[in-house]
This record gives sequence, C-alpha cells and structure tokens, in this order.
Amino acid sequence: MTDKTREAIKGMMAGLGASRYKKAKPWKGYEVYEPVYQERVCIGLPIFVFVKGDDVRFPSTKEAIEYIKFIAPEEEE
Repeated sequence: MTDKTREAIKGMMAGLGASRYKKAKPWKGYEVYEPVYQERVCIGLPIFVFVKGDDVRFPSTKEAIEYIKFIAPEEEE
C-alpha cells in the first residue's frame, strides 16, 4: 500500500470521527477497512472503506449491504 493510499484511508476515517481503523475481510478484489471508535456510536449503515490499488472509496449502499451479508451470513431458522 502506498503512503498516498494510507493517507486517503486515514483522512476518510478521520472524517467519520474514527480514532483509528482496522483491516476487515477482503471482498471482490477490495481490501476493506472499518473505523474504530473510542466510544460507541450510532451512525446508521455500517461504514467501510474499500481499497483497490490507489482507488480508495466508500461503498455504495448496495455494496455495503452485500458486504455485511458476506461477513455475517444470515442464520438459518
């Protein structure tokens, strides 16, 4: 990962008010990062940052929901 990419992730996380971030499970060729907060926050849809090369972005709502289902599949009843 380049310094430019690392700084982009750091800036996006700071914009979310996160004190730091951690690497999450990769998805569809993206490295995925999630914010870490010092205290509990309620911000709505979980926010992640997707990284592919130097492309650093927030996922669309659809992608975020697909990713959540990917990392936490629904339990069978």
